[in-house]
Amino acid sequence: MIVKWGIIGCGDVANRKGGPALISVERSELVAVASRTPERAREFAARHGAKRYYRTVEELLSDDEINAIYIATPPNVHCKYTVLAAEAGKHVLCEKPMAMNVRECEEMIRACRRNNVKLMVAYYRRGYPNVQWAKRLIEHDVIGEVVLAKVNATGYYNPENPNDPKHWRTNPEIAGGGVLMDFGCHYLDLLLYLFGDITHVKALTETLHCSYSVEDSALLILKFKRGMHGLANFNWNIGVSELSFEIYGTQGKISLIPGDVSMSGDLIVYTKKEGRREIHLKPLQITHQAIVKNFVDSLSGDEDLLCPGEEAIKTNKIIEAAYQSSRNSWSKIDLSCVRV
Repeated sequence: MIVKWGIIGCGDVANRKGGPALISVERSELVAVASRTPERAREFAARHGAKRYYRTVEELLSDDEINAIYIATPPNVHCKYTVLAAEAGKHVLCEKPMAMNVRECEEMIRACRRNNVKLMVAYYRRGYPNVQWAKRLIEHDVIGEVVLAKVNATGYYNPENPNDPKHWRTNPEIAGGGVLMDFGCHYLDLLLYLFGDITHVKALTETLHCSYSVEDSALLILKFKRGMHGLANFNWNIGVSELSFEIYGTQGKISLIPGDVSMSGDLIVYTKKEGRREIHLKPLQITHQAIVKNFVDSLSGDEDLLCPGEEAIKTNKIIEAAYQSSRNSWSKIDLSCVRV
């Protein structure tokens, strides 16, 4: 089966990640693109070799040559466009996070089931070679029983200019949240992928420094169904960018950096009593390459979806639970001196 794509949205993620991946995979063709800004759609089509462009989503979905839609918009319209695409009989690859909330995620899943089309969310780090390697090491008990996973992802993001093309990420009505929704969701998804379901969360999600109304800090303590613990920290208010993903077992430790392909995302280090071993892997040329290939292969019946909607909704559920946990009252500690 040849997957013939239509793209909704011509922003940064479509230009640098999703769009190039669609035309780099076998049995995958880019047919058309739609944007609210026709000039942007025309330029995108010319840059990536699309046959045509449309001024509206409705025109794109009416194109009979297209059988799959890549939704590369901000989260506030993920649900709307997924439902419309499903009703038009198109399979859907949707950008992360899946939607603004769990209710919208459920609506997307029901629409795709009802119309017998597939739905996958673009948590592309699942397809990274080092993540695949780490999963195999864990499944083969190379570091023994896993008891703890730690994620630390920091950076500085505070766009003060409202004309910044990414300023929408700080608008809760468009993004649904701050650093946890936009950035942290990737690593919560990886924790689910590597270790299975998360059953409990305690969290702090606050705006400690930046001027916007979404959180610039998120700290989560996680309990997994398998019994292990997790600690995840995400910041948009730290002037030094750091990214670490560490997995601790009863017999050793695995370190990997599942970042973008431009980062050091091709190295796994695991340490045991016997010593340290490094595994150097060739990173993907394009971030979305593996998940697009998986999507194409899935439509041909060759393999299961790497991140179907039923799996991606779990990340939204964790995020909603984290926000709720952060709003709950904390135990106050009185450290004042004892009066004699």
